[in-house]
Amino acid sequence: MPKVLFPRFHLTEIEDTSWCPSWLRDHAHSSLARLWEVKSRTGNSLATQACKILLSVLGGIDRAASYTFIDSCSGAGGPTPYFERYINKQLEAEGHDPAQFVLTDWAPYVQAWQKLAEQSKNISYVKEPIDAENATRLAKPGKRECRILNLCFHHFDDPAAGKVLRSAVESADAFLWV
Repeated sequence: MPKVLFPRFHLTEIEDTSWCPSWLRDHAHSSLARLWEVKSRTGNSLATQACKILLSVLGGIDRAASYTFIDSCSGAGGPTPYFERYINKQLEAEGHDPAQFVLTDWAPYVQAWQKLAEQSKNISYVKEPIDAENATRLAKPGKRECRILNLCFHHFDDPAAGKVLRSAVESADAFLWV
């Protein structure tokens, strides 16, 4: 049996507390979203690396064409705008229709999401809170659904993390946990 080197951390960020002012939460989420595109010494951003892994896991760009991508803990949008541009550029080059990306969260940041949706017709959002532990399928009939969980698992204690994974396994066709 594999040995656990260190336990999974369950952390709370100040902006996730009920007493945190909304302006501070919004600023923190926007700052975290910008970090996805910071380039490393190799010239790739975390978003680029995650996109490459996602496409590999899904079986390549042709298979990715059949998916709607749901960002289950979006914050201010995280890497989703980058994912949308990266994946849809490749889909277009292969003659496929663009994939759709949907932003969701238990605390929707609608102001940021509206701006993202205005910048791309392939990004939409759900205004109402969605609990990732009990998320329902959002992909349209005939489309597969891929849930993306971007740097959010530290928000969940072990029982809640299990529910998030169970929800993704039971109601989506694939999921990526970055």
